[in-house]
Amino acid sequence: MESKSSSNEWLPWLGRVRLLSITFLVGVVVAVRQFTPISIPTRALIPLAALWYTLAALYIILLRLIPKATWHAASQMIGDLVIVTGVVYFTGAQDSYFIPLYVLAILMGSILFSRGGAFLVAAASFVLLGSMVGFAYYGVIPRTANSVSRETLESWLAINLFFFFATAFLGSLLAQNLRKKGVELEEKSEELKDLQAFNQDIIESMRGGLLTTDLQGRILVLNRAGAEIAGRGLGLVRGESVANVFPGFWPVEADAQGNPAGSRREVEFRSSDGTGRYLGVSISPLRAGQNRTTGYVFNFQDLTELKRLEREVATKERMAALGRLSAGIAHEIRQPLTAMTGALKELARFAPLEEDDKQLVRIVTRESQRLNKIITDFLDYSRDKSYTFAQLEIAPLIEETLLLLERDAAARGKFQIERKFAAHDLRVMVDRDAIKQVFWNLCNNALRAMPGGGILSVGLDGNTDWVRISIKDTGVGLDPSVTAQIFEPFQSGFTGGTGLGLAIVYRILQAHGGRIRVEAQQGQGAEFIVELPRSEGVRETSRKNSVKIEEVAHQVGRNS
Repeated sequence: MESKSSSNEWLPWLGRVRLLSITFLVGVVVAVRQFTPISIPTRALIPLAALWYTLAALYIILLRLIPKATWHAASQMIGDLVIVTGVVYFTGAQDSYFIPLYVLAILMGSILFSRGGAFLVAAASFVLLGSMVGFAYYGVIPRTANSVSRETLESWLAINLFFFFATAFLGSLLAQNLRKKGVELEEKSEELKDLQAFNQDIIESMRGGLLTTDLQGRILVLNRAGAEIAGRGLGLVRGESVANVFPGFWPVEADAQGNPAGSRREVEFRSSDGTGRYLGVSISPLRAGQNRTTGYVFNFQDLTELKRLEREVATKERMAALGRLSAGIAHEIRQPLTAMTGALKELARFAPLEEDDKQLVRIVTRESQRLNKIITDFLDYSRDKSYTFAQLEIAPLIEETLLLLERDAAARGKFQIERKFAAHDLRVMVDRDAIKQVFWNLCNNALRAMPGGGILSVGLDGNTDWVRISIKDTGVGLDPSVTAQIFEPFQSGFTGGTGLGLAIVYRILQAHGGRIRVEAQQGQGAEFIVELPRSEGVRETSRKNSVKIEEVAHQVGRNS
């Protein structure tokens, strides 16, 4: 009959009601003796109250020691009914003012038990009350009430019987409705928790950042992706000003209805570790009831890689156009240039010239040859090349380039070369000579960027899909505004350079399916990062090895 929820939830409350009832009983006895002439047998009531206090304390101890026992409610109810019967008996039996304590017990039984249990408590209350009054009436126990007729006593007992069972019926009905509403409330609460967890999972699973603020710009919610973009710990920025975490997001210009003006923007952002990023931000109002604006919602994405790809596509298009243009110009200029150079040589050979005139002829001839070399380089750059690909280890190719640089007399003692190879057995499908030209051009540019000497650091690392080579110097660095055009022709930063070195590097890597990017600051050196795709055979072998390692680890874990 006793429900699990009743035992767990209502028994502590029953204990508090019991203590309150005992205290009320003692207070009534004291007040009656103090302020009225009514005689109450305190000699019997005080031990009963003390016993009831003792039982209440015992019930609390047992409930804490044995919380899952199913007999707590029944034993406490029996004890309370016995004590109430004693109180009623010593305060006048059918004349007692404490008969409503039975009603209180029946109401508690309605809450603790099912409807049948409530009627059982009502029946037990009536049996105890009727037996006590009957025994006193027939002299089995001492009489504590005034004498009444048998018919009056029977009528009184019938009224109490009806009253007890009516209380049990109404109490159980209310308790049943209360339990039903409690179950519905618990189900709704669980649904609400599931919905909140589901919404939280959606927010945390978003690849872009989601940020909400109040009208003053204090951060309310920031999802995991947003915290990663900001470079801050999740939950550490709550309550902080959005202007401190994302400076480009605030302030928000809003109209009279609270709608942000220019809700889509792109901002430059530097994370806590100093990494520069481009963020695309969408701003919308955070609305509560009655369409009232309470804050703003920022939905933002990291556009750094997209910007890089856009610059790369634009660079490819510009370089293709420049290649076609340079090829046409070179063909148009080379023929008259060759004719002018030959005519000048013939003129110098047949015509008598002064020494100053001969010097001018030599200068014109030398500059014509230099111009012809530049045109030849452009034709070589713009002409489609064929490559012979082979699967080679990349580390020895880098070592050959570094060895040549170390043995260069001009570089000896002036530069320090550091090798940071995280892996050596990295094989890629490349053209040997072309990829060595890439390494030579990049390393040679790095040394030229350090006219006073410095450190050249070459790193090598890779995974199943890519091989990563980094070439970093401690030289003069680059202006970040020119890094987007640095791989185009005519972008040389060195005196006497043709500006084709990095353009050729870019073209070779493009033919290999690779990519290159530069990270630099003015006066802080530059780092060129080359990434080459690993061949399908190498990738498949790496994946098989990874699967074998996982299987071995799983087998070891299962055996252990």
